[in-house]
Amino acid sequence: MFIFTGLFADPAEGLPEQFSRLWPGLDIIRIDRPIVAIAARFDPHLDDEAMDRAVPLVEALSARHPAGRFLLLHTECFGGDCGYRGQILQDGRTVLKADGDGAALRRLIGYWGIDLGPQARFEPLRRDFPWRRETPPG
Repeated sequence: MFIFTGLFADPAEGLPEQFSRLWPGLDIIRIDRPIVAIAARFDPHLDDEAMDRAVPLVEALSARHPAGRFLLLHTECFGGDCGYRGQILQDGRTVLKADGDGAALRRLIGYWGIDLGPQARFEPLRRDFPWRRETPPG
């Protein structure tokens, strides 16, 4: 079983520090593919209620960075079957929600203008992805 809950956002000055203030202890990195983003990995055992409580915080962040896209994503894989639940927030509101198989992930990442292809592979969801904690400057 593989579980992932994370937040991806268009890079903006001070955003990693804002993530860290809201959610101390996150793994925060910058990714350059398949999308360019600030990426944060939450505790993999975050329950649905905790994820739902994160939505208003992400709405507030996205209102402070209105041009930025924010993706809140939860993934659960059992064997080769994966389910994805996520939403894109921009300018303080949800602009896209998706829930389901690889097609849901493709729609969410597609909001960045990227086609993950029929395999719907998104590198940060690999078991061996090199997540590491970056200490925000300051």
